[in-house]
Order: sequence, then structure tokens, then C-alpha cells
Amino acid sequence: MSPNLKSTDVPFVSLPDTKADPFSDVGSTAGVDNPAKMLEGWTGWARRGRALQPDASKADIDFEASIGRFQTSPAALLQILAERRRAVAILSVEGRNHEGLEGSWSGTGFLVSRNILLTNHHVLNTPDVAVSARVEFNYEISPDALLNGDGRTLPASQVFKLDPARFFITSPTADGLDYTFVRIDEAASQAFGTIPLERSSFTVNKSDQAFVIHHPDGQHKQVSFDDSDVVGMDTTVIHYTSDTLGGSSGAPVFDRRGRLIALHHASRRWSGETEDGKPIDRINEGIKIAAIALDLETRARKGGADAAYAEAILKEIKGSDTMAGFFGGYGRRIDSERTAPEAVVDTYRGTDQDIDVGFWNIEWLANRWKQPGKLDGVAKVITDLNLDVWGLSEISPPSVEALVQRIYEVYGEKFDFALSEPDAGTSKQSTAMIWKSSSLKGEKVAWPSSVEPLFHQRSDDPDVRVEAVHGNIFDRYPALYRFSCAAAHAPYSFFAVPLHLKAMDEGSLRRRLATRILARAVEDVVAEHNLDVILGGDMNAPLARGDFSAIEDAGFLILGATDETEGAFSYIKSPRSAIDNIFLSPNMRQTVGKVDYFIVAKDRTMSNYLAISDHRPVAVRLSLASTGGQQPLDRKQIDAMIDQMLDAPAPPQAKRSKAPVAPNNLTGPARKAPSAKAAKPEKEAPTPPGKTPPRRTSRRGK
Repeated sequence: MSPNLKSTDVPFVSLPDTKADPFSDVGSTAGVDNPAKMLEGWTGWARRGRALQPDASKADIDFEASIGRFQTSPAALLQILAERRRAVAILSVEGRNHEGLEGSWSGTGFLVSRNILLTNHHVLNTPDVAVSARVEFNYEISPDALLNGDGRTLPASQVFKLDPARFFITSPTADGLDYTFVRIDEAASQAFGTIPLERSSFTVNKSDQAFVIHHPDGQHKQVSFDDSDVVGMDTTVIHYTSDTLGGSSGAPVFDRRGRLIALHHASRRWSGETEDGKPIDRINEGIKIAAIALDLETRARKGGADAAYAEAILKEIKGSDTMAGFFGGYGRRIDSERTAPEAVVDTYRGTDQDIDVGFWNIEWLANRWKQPGKLDGVAKVITDLNLDVWGLSEISPPSVEALVQRIYEVYGEKFDFALSEPDAGTSKQSTAMIWKSSSLKGEKVAWPSSVEPLFHQRSDDPDVRVEAVHGNIFDRYPALYRFSCAAAHAPYSFFAVPLHLKAMDEGSLRRRLATRILARAVEDVVAEHNLDVILGGDMNAPLARGDFSAIEDAGFLILGATDETEGAFSYIKSPRSAIDNIFLSPNMRQTVGKVDYFIVAKDRTMSNYLAISDHRPVAVRLSLASTGGQQPLDRKQIDAMIDQMLDAPAPPQAKRSKAPVAPNNLTGPARKAPSAKAAKPEKEAPTPPGKTPPRRTSRRGK
């Protein structure tokens, strides 16, 4: 805000601490194993690129040398910022400001979509203020005038009015994130372009630069290049030393790649120093775009008048936030009394509320993993999406090991892995599972002995007695993996099976045999363990309800979803499952099951996988129930409790007893309770709590 209307300092969201490590506000509860290493992994791209070039420092003569800290930016940055500066405008405003004072002021704003402008709440605090504001573009010194030393400013080439009646969503300056999105005529973006919104936590590191394009003190458009060090950051804000004045509020902040990383909103006096010891007497704060995205997700979930506006903006925000994972705050429960900045931190800390699962065919990596560009590309995508567990298909044993090692070396994320066919040759394409050791404990386990031999048969086996285009029913062995949440999560366990069946025609005998064998195998597994099972990967369609029989009778839900082109997965949900909802990546749709159980995350994008693989990853979030993961008793266990109640001695009549309480340990004996009037038990003998109910007779025949 310019000084035309004097106001008190705009409060900082987070007090600067130039000595603190980045992301110290989430500490060990962050969604990544090592935030400092992750930050270095994402911001050290230029250093790693230079490492591949000849070392010029070994030349006999150094004609030039850096003075102090070596600090340059790619020349292409000039073109990117020159193009994006056009979308930045000066806002001339009058009315009652965010402090309740009458007057006039100016600020900065910028176009983020075809008809939406972004600025600070303290620049446009109400619809009444916004409707009277003037938005002027191209108020700057022309290139010719700059070359000729002529400091005269050109008048703004176009002036627009805002339309808050059609779109206006804001977050307060105090206890909020100080942003406002408001509608503007589409002609503005057609003439001046837009600045893309991107989710990303790990954009800049301390000692990097933060470039601000703004209208300081209501003057012509300027850019702050010099002394623009980033001196601190946490999950919500970035602190930097770039020069700003009143009127800079609402300006875009860019990194040295030209990406929008923050919304500038405040400045204050500060005594400190930069990483290289340079004194600081003033410091700025910008709100991270990733934090704004999480706040919008929270508002969309809460519903109300702003929900539709929040969802509309979320559709414009691209990419994924590595700290929160591909699905961000979807399904995470946040205390409604928390302020917006506190809710952002809580969302990042909420990784114990869900398990994120992915399936991906990366067949070309099987024999090309020694090429750094290929290996780095896959490591980058897997790290960016930040899922807890991946089922990988068409991958070789050495490529899996190299991939896990590369992710740890560059980004600090520790993955364990297991191979479906560990004894396969180095060039054999198969499947594997990799998982974050901080989230899950996993192992490959044996299928029941009754079905294991079927996975190794051919369609022309004499016992099959059919004619077809024959071959192995399973070219890739469908290994069974069991996972349990780590200590920080709720006590949830499940099975997963990575598959590659896509080479088979939909109606072929081999495919029908494979589908039925899998269904029978899953029925045997869940009858024994009573846990959820996820099958996913390259298959033409998910297993359908008709493929199962006995487990549906036992109360299991058969659900499935398919990608438009890349794959599918089936989810077999136990009656005692701790899962509340399943969120799907936007390219997927539910095809199996009538229960409205899947929620498609329509605003998510996976743009960076295109340069890495011909196949699109499939992502799923399993949202754990708010009961802390305790799985509910099934019908037979409740019947057993009722029988125990009926068999218990009658209590004294003078004292009414409390209702029976379900045992906390589902595998232990139920507590005895006083007799009560209960429904007559079924004729079938009940199963005590913690015991596996007998499997019902299958309708599939002998």
C-alpha cells in the first residue's frame, strides 16, 4: 500500500528468523524425510548441470573471477520476466481500507487467469473497495526511453475496472494470508497475458534471489534485481531483502527460473545479516503460492459462499506441492478454529491421516537406467508427487535399485523396495513395489498355497482343456505385498498387487483366466486376513463385481476405477476397513461399484511426466477414518458379543449397568457385560472377536 493513506505496518504472517533452518515450523512432522536435503535437491539444478560441463576452474589462467559470492542467473530469465511483467498492473484505490480508515492508496496486482486478478487483501479488502478501483497496465518507461536516458513514464495504455459482484474471494491481513482474487474483463489477459500459478514448496533456498515486479510508491513499473537475497522461509512464507516500498503490495515474486513463487505483502525494519554476512536493515515477506493453494482447498472443503470461488481458483493452479503430496490437503481434517496460517502448517503435518498409492509403467527405464537424464527424470516425478508407495511395472531389478538410490542421493527420501521376480535377469521386465520407509513397513508375501500354482500356468496347460492363442497366463508374476502404516500413522494394514496385463486382448482366454485367477486369489487372501486389497497397474479395466462371489457375500465392497488410456485399479474394501474415502487423480473415473466412494481430484495435474514416460502415473489417496484407524467390528463379532452378554450372569437389580464397550484390541477377547434384551442370534455359530469367520461356500463351482 502506498503512503497516500498512512497506516500501521502490515503484520507479518511469520516472524523472520534468518538463522533458522527452512521449514523448521513443521520439524519432524513434515511430509518429507529431510526438508533441507529436499530443498537442495529442487534448487540445486543449476549446480548439478554445471557439474556435467568441463571444469573451467582447472584452466592455467583465470581471466575473470567472482567477487564475493558468485551470483548469476540464466540469460533466458530476462525474456521470461519481460514477458510476465506485462501482466502486472498498478491499482488505484479509494474508500475504507482494511483498518477502517477512509482515504486513497495504490498497490500492485497481476493477472493469473483469463479473467482473474490477484493482489493483497489490504489493497482490495472488500467488494465495495474493489468495484471503485482502477487497474492500469503498461504504466512503465518504454525500452526506447530507457536506452535514450529519458525517464519520462508513458501513460497507461489500458485501464480496466473490476467486477467483484461476479467473483471475489479474500483472506484477511490479520490471521489470514492477505490475498484477494477478483474478476477482471477478459480483454486484459488477451492484451497482457497471465502469470501461471504453480504449487511448489521447494522453490528457492536461502541465499537464492527473489525478484519483485511492482509499482513502488505508485511509480512506474520496476523490478528489484539487486540485493534480493532470500534470507528465510517456512511452509507459509518467504523472507527476502529485495527493495520494495508502499505500493509494492500485491506484487508477484519470482525465482531465478522466472516462476511465480510468492505474493509480496509486507515489509518491516529488521536487524540481521544475509548468509554471507551482509547487514540487513529491512526485510520483506511474501505469501507462498503453495500456501494459498492449501488455504483454498480448506475453504472449498468447508463449503459456504466462498467454496465455489475457491474451487475455481484451484483449477488454475498447476503442478503438485512436494511437501503435501500430489493430493495436497484432500481428506485431511483440520481444526476449524485454526487461523489460515496455522491451518496450512497443520495440513502439511497431516500426512498421518492418509496413504497415497501410485502405479506407473516406466518400461523404457528397464534398460536405460544408466542414462542420467532418464534416471533423474523418473526420480524427479516420483519425488514431486510424494506418494507413500508405488507399484512399478515393466521395470528391471537393477533399475529399481538405481532409482531408489538416486532419489535418496538427490532429495533425501528413503524408499525401501521389493521385486516381484528378484531372480529374474537384469534385462527382464517385471514389476516391483517401492515405499517410503517413514510411512510404511512392507514386504512381499506368499499367496495362499491353493492358488500360487495358477500364477505359473499356461493357457494351453492340459488341465485347462481349451483352445486359444496360448502362452503364459501371467507374463509378469503378480506378486502379493503386505503393508502396514509406520508408527506415526493410524494402525492400518492392506495388501497391494502391481499388475501388467495390458498386452492381452480384453476378450482373450488368457485375460479371462488371469482375471478369474486373481479374483479367486484375492478371495482366499481376504478370507484369511480380512484386510483391504488394491490391485493396480497396466490392465485394460478393473476387476468387476461379477469376478468375485464369496467375499461380496461376506460384506466386502468391490470398487474400481480406470484411467482414460493408461491403466486401472481395483479396490476390495473390507467391512472393517479404516478407509473413509478414496481420492483419484483427475484422469480416472469410477467404473465398478455403486457406492459413491471415490472423489476425483479434478484440479490436479501431472504435467511433468510427459517428458519422462509414454505412460501416465495413476495416483490414489486412501483417507484414513477419523477414529484413529481403529477398524470397526463386523457383524459376526457383534453377534459373538451379544452371545457373551446373554451367557453372562444377571446383574443386581438395584444398579443399572453401562452398555458394553467394544474391545480396543480386536484380536483379544470381548469384555463380558450384563445381560440385556437382544435380538435372537442367527442359527449359524458366531465367530469370537479376533477370529477369521469361516469362508462361505463359493458360487463359482468345484
